[in-house]
Amino acid sequence: MTLFILSCEQVVVIPLPSEQGLLVVEGWLTNEVERQYVRLSQSNSFSGTINPIITDATVLVQLRNGPSQTYSYISNGNYLSDTPYSGIEGEEYRLSIVLRNGDLIRSTWTTIEANTEIVLLSVDSFEENDPDNPGQTKTVFFPRITARDSANYENYYRWMLFKNGSQLTEPESIILQNDRFFDGNFIPNLFDAYEYDINDNMKVELHSITREAFDYLSLLKSQTSTLSAAASTTPAIVPGNISNISKPEETILGFFGTRSISADSLIVR
Repeated sequence: MTLFILSCEQVVVIPLPSEQGLLVVEGWLTNEVERQYVRLSQSNSFSGTINPIITDATVLVQLRNGPSQTYSYISNGNYLSDTPYSGIEGEEYRLSIVLRNGDLIRSTWTTIEANTEIVLLSVDSFEENDPDNPGQTKTVFFPRITARDSANYENYYRWMLFKNGSQLTEPESIILQNDRFFDGNFIPNLFDAYEYDINDNMKVELHSITREAFDYLSLLKSQTSTLSAAASTTPAIVPGNISNISKPEETILGFFGTRSISADSLIVR
């Protein structure tokens, strides 16, 4: 019987996609005066663990009907603007990249949205069971933000929360909102799952982004939320706003976006 079962086994080989080495572009232009960044790398294979980086491209960001800012390679695929500068609200910008082989890569034009200010950052709290001390409770603190959405305009937001200088990524790192249900009113709070302790430095950033950036981040969030932290590939290509002008048939991954940032911070007391 054992010999019969063993003789019926069949080895099935599932071919994995070959390495494509697609260009991956990551970059955001903000309304803050700083050295803005763009990161260039190549997509990973299913079996790979490190994304190859691009170190020899020519990178610049163009202001429509205005000057361009050149970026220089620093390290780890990162290119920084040669001088600090900020994006101007209401103006349009485009990323242009020339690769070593001469290919011209471009993003679509994207606008710096008007900034939505955080009026007040405060602390709220609740009691929960203390996992380290059975039978006892502990106080958990979380941010309470007051910010008013501008009326009669489609607004799209991304929030970032920081604890003692590090971005909080649990329970999720991409926190998005649009004003479909609160146009012109105070923006609802979504932050009671982000825990702080006494004496922690709490910082909150509100990013006003374009609809295109919101759609891209929403799709990226839906893709990556189903994967483990160790995964380096997504189950499907997330379409961005960047294309290869020289070779339109080639796929470029990633996104170049703009964001107006309002931030506030405090020490939890």
